[in-house]
Amino acid sequence: MKHVLSFGAGVQSTALLLMSCRGILPKLDCAVFADVGWEPKKVYDHLEWCKIEAAKHDIPVVVVRHTKNGIREDVVKNVTHKDGSRFAALPMFTLAPDGSIGMGRRQCTSEYKIVPINKYLRAEILGLKPRQRAPKGVQLLQWMGISFDEATRAKPSREKWKEHVFPFLDWGIDSPNDKTWRRYQIIAWLEENYPDIEVPRSACIGCPYHSNREWREIEKNPEEWEDACSFDEAVRYDCQAKKIRGQQFLHRSCKPLREVDLRSDEDKGQGTLWDNECEGMCGM
Repeated sequence: MKHVLSFGAGVQSTALLLMSCRGILPKLDCAVFADVGWEPKKVYDHLEWCKIEAAKHDIPVVVVRHTKNGIREDVVKNVTHKDGSRFAALPMFTLAPDGSIGMGRRQCTSEYKIVPINKYLRAEILGLKPRQRAPKGVQLLQWMGISFDEATRAKPSREKWKEHVFPFLDWGIDSPNDKTWRRYQIIAWLEENYPDIEVPRSACIGCPYHSNREWREIEKNPEEWEDACSFDEAVRYDCQAKKIRGQQFLHRSCKPLREVDLRSDEDKGQGTLWDNECEGMCGM
C-alpha cells in the first residue's frame, strides 16, 4: 500500500512529514505540495527546507500546479477581461447594492489543490492514463494533517481508489495525551525537535479568510502587501459587466484593503480575549 502526504507546508503536514522522516510514522512514498502560485515567501522558503530534509530520508516532496500562471493571475485576468474564461472563485466578501454583506463560493481549494494532487496521484503513483479507470479497491493512503481541535474537517475520500487517513486522530502515535494531537501540541513537538525552523501558516497572500492579525503580518512585507492590495482593487473592476452581483473585497469589512484599520484592540486601547484567526482551510 502506497503512503502519500497531502502537504500544505503548514504546521500539521510539516510535522507528519518530519515524523515519517524520523521513523515515528511509516515511511512516505512521497509528499505532494499543490502550488497555487501565490504563497508568501516564508512558505516557499520553508518548502525548500522540507524538500532538502525529506530527501535525506529518500522521501520526495513533489510540487504540482493547476495552471502555469497561478491563481492570482488567473482570477485577475478573467475578472478584468469581458471575454475571460471561467475561473475558480475565491470566497471573497461581497457588498450588494442594498448594503448587505455576503461571501462568495470557495472553489479555489478544489481546483488549485485537490484536482492537481489527484491528477498527479493517478498518473505518477498509480500509473494511470487520462480517463483510465482505476483498479477496484483502495490503492493508496493519503495522509491529511488534521488535528483533534479541527476534527470536523476530516472527510472521507470521494475517490474509491484512495483512502484519507488522519494520523493525528486515528493512529495512536506517541502523543502528549496518549490519544489525539491538538495543534498546540504539534507546535510544541516541532519546537522541541526542530528548534531552528519556523513553520509559517500556509495560505495565499490574498486569502479572504485572513484575520486582522494575519493581514498585519502580510503588511510587514511591503511587496506582499502591495500585491494583496492591488489584487483587492482589481477584483472590483467592472463587476456589472461580468455579472458579479455587487462589489468584491478581500477584507470582511467590505472596505478596500488599503483603507482597513488593522490595529488590534490592544493597539486601540481596548481589552480583548482573542483575535480570530484563519482556520487553515487550505494548508495544513
